[in-house]
Amino acid sequence: MSRPSARGVAVRVLHRVLTDEAYASVVLDAELSRARLDERDASLAARIVYGALRVFPELEAEIRRELARPSQKLDPFTLAALVAATFQLRHLERVPAYAVVDETVSLVREKRGVRVAQFVNAVLRKLAKREVPIEPDPPMSLPAWLRRALARSLGGERAASFTRPLEVPALGLRARIPRAALREELAAARPEAEIAESAIARNGLLARNLGDPRTLPAYERGAFVVQEEGSQLLGELVGARPGERVLDACAGRGGKTAILAEGVGPEGEVVASDLHEPRLDAIAGLFARLGLPASETHPIDLEVGVGGLEADFDRVLVDAPCTGLGTVRRRPELLLRLRPGDPARLGRTQRAILRNAASLVRPGGLLVYAVCSPLAEEGIEVVRSLADLPFSLVSEAGAELPPALAFDADGGLRIGPFTGGAFGGPDAYQVFFLRRSRA
Repeated sequence: MSRPSARGVAVRVLHRVLTDEAYASVVLDAELSRARLDERDASLAARIVYGALRVFPELEAEIRRELARPSQKLDPFTLAALVAATFQLRHLERVPAYAVVDETVSLVREKRGVRVAQFVNAVLRKLAKREVPIEPDPPMSLPAWLRRALARSLGGERAASFTRPLEVPALGLRARIPRAALREELAAARPEAEIAESAIARNGLLARNLGDPRTLPAYERGAFVVQEEGSQLLGELVGARPGERVLDACAGRGGKTAILAEGVGPEGEVVASDLHEPRLDAIAGLFARLGLPASETHPIDLEVGVGGLEADFDRVLVDAPCTGLGTVRRRPELLLRLRPGDPARLGRTQRAILRNAASLVRPGGLLVYAVCSPLAEEGIEVVRSLADLPFSLVSEAGAELPPALAFDADGGLRIGPFTGGAFGGPDAYQVFFLRRSRA
């Protein structure tokens, strides 16, 4: 068996993405942990994986043009190997073509035998002979329907920013001790790490090359939470205040729930609900590590009802299930799975969830609706479906906005790569604040 290598890791990750619909980041972390590559090779593996997924349709199309039968069925491992190699040939500088071809052929021979390896060798040698200028930072390869939807939802300039490449995603951390002190501690523990402050989350840090943060003493004692900076901002902008009763209606694993709990303090109460009970179970462990009082949790399908909850919440946060398109720079495998009808289908789900959640807000209370997607079908169009309810869309968050942000003309708050900031900016979110009338 061949020694672990950057190219071998990349091919295995792409194979899992194609066969199991796995998240690339999760599989990559596991493979890198197993392979124990040095920093340079680990970085190369990550660049191949994320880069290849961002332009996968273009790479596959180029490969198929070299086949005797372009419609020929390729087994997933062979396709993964060809795509990884083609990405290196077309988009990586200072990578010798012969090294790419030879190692890829060896990987395929080991897994699929001599005959398939000969086939891969022939295809890659054809591709290597074609003189095509290297394009180091290609934009994401998006289907036409998605390009149109992004332009309609964001406008041309923001949409262009959204599709720009991001070489390696940064890890978001929410500091629970003074941010400068945590940054200093992390830098001392991992000198090779790149660490920057978030421009939008008041306690946020962004890190690259930090390794597994769960192995750090600061993690064990609850000094930080691993959380993307846009998600941190969302929890902050709910503006939970001491003594209030707050509902995190689609709580997931509780990152934002913890921010809300810290906001209401010991005199207040945070209730967490989610469709998936295992996610709620994770909240107990998180709160224990952070030293927070246990939160009341309820497994509820908000698409069909409110599970017996009372309409007495000062604030309700709905971070609704969505396409997740806002995370596509970190999860480019979404581009292989998203279909034209998905935004509208999820929009119907979001309408039902938001309408039920709205019924739980007390008179004068605040309903916060958010999705990690930039598409209008999942954002403003969902909010407008509440026009018959006693709510007003307000251009005023529950807490002060960071200087880098402002509300759009339609009353929504949008963040994303176009917001700016370290390491390419945050994931894309839309956030809307609706105040219930006091009558």
